[in-house]
Amino acid sequence: MTNTSQSDPTPPPAPSLDVDPKNHKPAAGLAVAALITGLVAFFVGLVPFLGFLLGGGAVVLGVLALRKNQSKPLAIAGLALGGIATLTSFLTTLLLVVGLVATPSASESSSLNVAPTPSATPTSPSLEEAEPEEPEEPAEPEAPQLTVSESNAVRSGNSYLDYSGFSRSGLIGQLEYEGYSTGDATFAVDYIAPDWNKEAAESAESYLAYSSFSRQGLIDQLIYEGFSQAEAEYGVTAAGY
Repeated sequence: MTNTSQSDPTPPPAPSLDVDPKNHKPAAGLAVAALITGLVAFFVGLVPFLGFLLGGGAVVLGVLALRKNQSKPLAIAGLALGGIATLTSFLTTLLLVVGLVATPSASESSSLNVAPTPSATPTSPSLEEAEPEEPEEPAEPEAPQLTVSESNAVRSGNSYLDYSGFSRSGLIGQLEYEGYSTGDATFAVDYIAPDWNKEAAESAESYLAYSSFSRQGLIDQLIYEGFSQAEAEYGVTAAGY
């Protein structure tokens, strides 16, 4: 008798579950965050301290995104914008510190505001007959002395104007951001009374130094900063546009 051996059929191989790496898109959360933070930092780069902090955050997020192989264009864009904002804010912060150190103290500035009182000329009587005394001329009114908060607001306003161009409303807003009341900030700006056309020209030159603008785009940007239409047009023309 012959024994016939039967073998079990071999099961088919299981389908592969491998994911095609070409179709796999890495997460882009850090890269997007770096880009958004870099954009915000870029537009507020002229603000002391704030642009420096945001720019540094954008740089850190961009580096982390590149390390995690996330979207390279977004990460590099955020990294570049953050670097520019950090450098710009560092320079403005340095100029602000130098300006505050170079400005006179409150006691010195208040003493400069006091107008000298003219002294009355004494009359010399003659030996034979005393001449009638001439009436004394009324003394000129003294310039009003500033309060401590007003004097400090004036000093801060001059410091900001030393390193950047501001509109009237922009300078008032910056002083309010520093903690001065609206009354002190408005008083300081009106007390300084700078040439706003000159400030518009300085602001236009600052924008052209780090970015490209059309003439109308630069006028619109100056108007957004608080300059009037005439001041913005004067500033753009003075900047050579």
